Amino acid sequence: MALYRGTERLLAAMASTSSAANPGLLRQLAIVLANPLLEDMDYCELTAAVCALMAGLTEALKGQVVALLAAYNKPEMERLVVILQQYITLTLYQQQAITRGVEDATRALGMLCQANDRSRVLPYSEFYNDAVNNEDFNIKEDFRRWRASYKRDFSFCEYPYVFDPSSKARILQLENQMEQLNELQDALFRGLFTAGSTLEVCPFLVLKVRRGGYLVHDTLVQINRAKEQDALKKPLKVKFVGEEGVDEGGVQKEFFQLLVRELFNPDYGMFTYDERTRLNWFRASHLDMDTEFELVGILIGLAIYNSHILEFSFPMVLYKKLMGQKPGFDDLAELYPEVHASLKKTLAYEGEVAEWGLYFQVEMEVGFGEIESVELIPGGATMPVNNANRAEYVRLYTQHLLETATARQFTHFRAGFLRLCSGNALEWFRPEELELLVCGGRELDLAALEQHTLYDDGFTAESQVVRWFWEVVHALDEAKKKRLLFFVTGSDRVPIKGLAHLNPPFVISRMGGDSDRLPTAHTCFNHLLLPQYSSLDSLRQRLECALDNAEGFGLM
Repeated sequence: MALYRGTERLLAAMASTSSAANPGLLRQLAIVLANPLLEDMDYCELTAAVCALMAGLTEALKGQVVALLAAYNKPEMERLVVILQQYITLTLYQQQAITRGVEDATRALGMLCQANDRSRVLPYSEFYNDAVNNEDFNIKEDFRRWRASYKRDFSFCEYPYVFDPSSKARILQLENQMEQLNELQDALFRGLFTAGSTLEVCPFLVLKVRRGGYLVHDTLVQINRAKEQDALKKPLKVKFVGEEGVDEGGVQKEFFQLLVRELFNPDYGMFTYDERTRLNWFRASHLDMDTEFELVGILIGLAIYNSHILEFSFPMVLYKKLMGQKPGFDDLAELYPEVHASLKKTLAYEGEVAEWGLYFQVEMEVGFGEIESVELIPGGATMPVNNANRAEYVRLYTQHLLETATARQFTHFRAGFLRLCSGNALEWFRPEELELLVCGGRELDLAALEQHTLYDDGFTAESQVVRWFWEVVHALDEAKKKRLLFFVTGSDRVPIKGLAHLNPPFVISRMGGDSDRLPTAHTCFNHLLLPQYSSLDSLRQRLECALDNAEGFGLM
């Protein structure tokens, strides 16, 4: 075919000529990328040659290519991403190995990703690769190559844009496990050769806490002690004083649930909760609660480190700030929608805004209902807002609400978070992915939950009542399915790796023979107790009654 041969000759000429001697390189590359043959895997060697050319460019030329690609519209960008993703996926599946072509295509995909970061024409999820995120892909081996001191071998960990949130979470867990193993070995070594304190010698971070009003105090004291001993990265074990039981994950889960509920209770004074937006935010206050805010940051880190999700609702701007990104005016819309709408009108008003009598001074609530006037700039109380300075007024007001007013609280909160969450793998997460990691998602895959459910006390997957149970569950509407998840786990959020990876695993146990009793749940252990009902209708009625009337927490 003439088009094929012509493209081959052009690519060969481009590859053999130095970039300095070929001022038309970018134009030629644009022509090659538009070639329809790239879309046909029968001509995959053309795709490989293009990727090899792009991957071999100097850094300066790569920057120029990224600028060129950033001007592509959505269909053009999408077409190139699909071509490269198809090449990487099919080559990995067919060759069962990471070839040089896959390496070059991954690097070329990175240039598209950088361009898309500028143009934002595609969602970042378009860069996730199916083959790399498949459970059959040996992510442990890829992680090992990445962590190897010599780093001669190719690793997808160098190009994290191909990983979806679940894969990133798996790698983060591997990194955390490595850190925890190091802490464990160090503690055992110190125990053999030194006479350190119990905390120094113990291979685990053991928190012994009392329930009720003592919970926050006990946690604060022990976290501060662990912080001083640099023991926060040890594997976590939680024990409630006066209670028997081994912490296999369920006790930790209950601990996190209770502590979050206490710390995020608006009456505690640390965070506000807006019923309209259903969002938490830092409470502006002059109270000294620095240690408590650091504790909440550490709490998030401990939850990530030990694979637990937390029950709170921060706006996306919180996760942006944790990742070091500066918030902007658009971030105001989620947290303060009315203020955002008002400021938007201020910017768009065609008349003279000076008529409104605004000044570079705003009122803010401090503590519990106290109102304070705050100047946005020195002398702002006497500086009127007009058309010439209204953009600056909006910028400063946004900065005040999202940064300045709660700077002290956030600074300590972030410091606590970074005590545990400063590894390389965490830096790969985008703010949206970090929220999924901390709080879980909302997409329910009950088929995956069924596939990974364990059974006890005489039940098996083939038991008639169990089959009825899943028949009823799959027929529920979305709201009821979320209610079921809340009923059995204490949360309607899904772990970042999906319902197949609940911690602890979901268990259904037999609770006696046929009965009028409703199903019950140990929410902290993801454990459902189900009587052996005599009919499908009986099971359906009692399960739905349980879902309609349960509070979902501490049911048993």
